[in-house]
Amino acid sequence: MRPVRMNAKWFRSFGEVADPVCEVVCFPHAGGGSSAFRTWHRHAARTKVTAVQLPGREDRLGERPHREMAALIAELAAAAGPLTGRPYAFYGHSMGALVAFELTRALRESGLPLPVALFVAGRDAPQFRDSEQVHHLPRDELLGRLRAWDGLGPADLPEYAEVIELMLPTTRADLTLAETYRYRPGPPLPVPVRVLRGARDPLVRAGDAGWAGQTSVDCAVREFAGGHFFVQDHESGVVVFVETTLTALLSKGARTR
Repeated sequence: MRPVRMNAKWFRSFGEVADPVCEVVCFPHAGGGSSAFRTWHRHAARTKVTAVQLPGREDRLGERPHREMAALIAELAAAAGPLTGRPYAFYGHSMGALVAFELTRALRESGLPLPVALFVAGRDAPQFRDSEQVHHLPRDELLGRLRAWDGLGPADLPEYAEVIELMLPTTRADLTLAETYRYRPGPPLPVPVRVLRGARDPLVRAGDAGWAGQTSVDCAVREFAGGHFFVQDHESGVVVFVETTLTALLSKGARTR
């Protein structure tokens, strides 16, 4: 896979992989930054790991976070063109799954090559609206809901109080973006979808959570022990699953050409 210069404002790559066969571009959960994926490369053999850095966090903390999906996708689509020049895939967790889905649709509308696969975790399919709206809640109530989703444990609050206060406006903006998102019906994507889910995730419907209806190829589910943030305990297993899936899909594509 030939190297391509990525937009340094939007994308961060981690680790060095000799002759990668594919690049996985990762989209974080609400309030999350690219560092959520900083150690994924340790578990990858032939996959390059890149993460999207959204405004309002980490080294983009001084920028205003997006609160509306269309504006975010317009900026991401403009920056994402170079990555479509070689095999790539998208992985999105929770809010990130919605962003990855809508970016894939935007790339299709632009006539650009689509990802080898779309991996979605911790999120119902986009045709389903959030059953719980929390972005407008007062501070303490919002923190309570985040704890209930396994985002924060009670013991985390004293140690990370300053970080929590710093990131709460960005988290609230991200939740606003996800919870006010309105799905626009359209044809299924000609991209395989792989659903990753925590067995005890209170935010995701059973089975494929409706994602099978968003692909004209195929959809499969991989369940892990844990709740909404199951990836924290299964990082190696998640990365191996992603890489194994991509290797099989790329091999199948080569045989059918």
